[in-house]
Amino acid sequence: MRFAGIVAEYNPFHNGHVYQIEETRRAGATHIVVAMSGNMVQRGETACFSKWTRAEAAIRGGADLVIELPAVYACAPAERFANGAVALLSAFGQPGLLSFGSECGDLALLERAAEAIDRVDHTPELRAYLDRGYAFPNARRNAIADLCGEELAQIPSRANDMLAVEYIRAIRRQGGLLKPHAVPRVGPQHDGKKPLGRYASASRLREICQKCSVRLAAPFIPEEAYALYRRDYATGRAGASVYEAERMMLYYLRTLTIPQIAALADVNEGLEHRFYRAVREANNMTEAVARIASRRYPESRARHVLACGLLGLTKELTAMPPAYIRPLAFNQRGQALLKCAKAAKILPVIHSFAKLERAFPDFARPEYLATELFRMSLQKPLAELSEYSEHRPFCLTSPEEER
Repeated sequence: MRFAGIVAEYNPFHNGHVYQIEETRRAGATHIVVAMSGNMVQRGETACFSKWTRAEAAIRGGADLVIELPAVYACAPAERFANGAVALLSAFGQPGLLSFGSECGDLALLERAAEAIDRVDHTPELRAYLDRGYAFPNARRNAIADLCGEELAQIPSRANDMLAVEYIRAIRRQGGLLKPHAVPRVGPQHDGKKPLGRYASASRLREICQKCSVRLAAPFIPEEAYALYRRDYATGRAGASVYEAERMMLYYLRTLTIPQIAALADVNEGLEHRFYRAVREANNMTEAVARIASRRYPESRARHVLACGLLGLTKELTAMPPAYIRPLAFNQRGQALLKCAKAAKILPVIHSFAKLERAFPDFARPEYLATELFRMSLQKPLAELSEYSEHRPFCLTSPEEER
C-alpha cells in the first residue's frame, strides 16, 4: 500500500478534482483517502449538495475512501482547518503523501513560505501592524514582506497556496508520517468566474447550479457526478441556500448572550460586542456579515464567527484534537484503508451517528447542527437527510461499478 491523503470540500466535485486524484496516483499512490467537509464548509456556509452525495461522487471519480472532516475543523480558518485534517489523515498510521492543489506548484517555495510564517509570528513587526488596525492576514503578509521579501509575502494571498502552507506547517508541528505533495492547479484561479477548457472553479459551478441550471455545469463535471447532482436537484436534495433559512439563523444568533459569544472560537478583542449588535440590527445574514466586518475583521472572519455561533464552536472545543474517523463512502481499496485505521488504534472508526453521539457528544452536536442548517436551507427540509435517518456509507465494490 502506498498511502496518500487529500483534504477537500468537493463543493461540488468537478474535473479539477479528478485531475488532482489522477496526479496523486501518478506520484505513486495506490490508496487515496479524502478528508472532506460535511454539510457546512470553510466559508461558513452550507454546502450546495449533501455530504453523502459529494462523497459518492468522489469515490466514483477516483478516490478510495472519503471520511468526514468534523465541523469543528471544516468550518474554520486555514490553520485550524489544516491542523484537524492532517491529524485525521495521520490517524491511519501509514507513511505517504498529503496531496494538495497549489497555484504556484512549487513545493520548495511553499516550504520557504511556511518557514517565513513561523519566523514572523509573535514578532514585534507583526504586532506593529496589528496595533495599526490591520486585519491579521494583511498584518502577517506585510511582516513577511519586511522580514523575508515580497516573493514569500505573496504566497499567503492565494487561496490554495495559503492552505498548502498551512498543511506543511501542520505536518511539521505534528511530526507525522505524511510528506507534502503539491499538484499545480489547472484551469481558472480560485473563485475565477470564467471557465478554462474543461475546467471551472467550484464557486462558478455553484453559481451556475443555483442561478441557472445544473445542465450548464455538465461540461465541467465528471459524468457520474453530474448524474448524482441532477438526481438531487430533481428530488429536492440539492440547492441549499442560506437565504432559505437566514431568519431562523438570525433568531438563533439573537438568543446568544455576550458571555456565550465571547466563548466562541475566533472571537477576541471585544468582537463579541460587535457580534451582539450586528445580529440584532441586521435584517439578513449578508447584512450581519457586513456589520461585523471592518478593516480589522475581514468578511471571512465575520462569516467564521457567525458560523461558530450557529454550530456552538467554542474555543475549548476547537482546541481539541480529532477524536474519531467517520467514513462516508469507500470502495474495496477504501475498505483496506479502514482496516489499517482500525489496526493502528489511533482513533476509533465510527459509522453510525447514534454511536458518535454516545461516544463524543461534544463533536456530534456541531455535526447535527450543520446537517440541520443544510436541511433547513433546502426548499423542503427532507427528513431523509437528517443525521438520525439510516445513512450508510456508500460502498463501491463490484468491478463493473469501479470500471
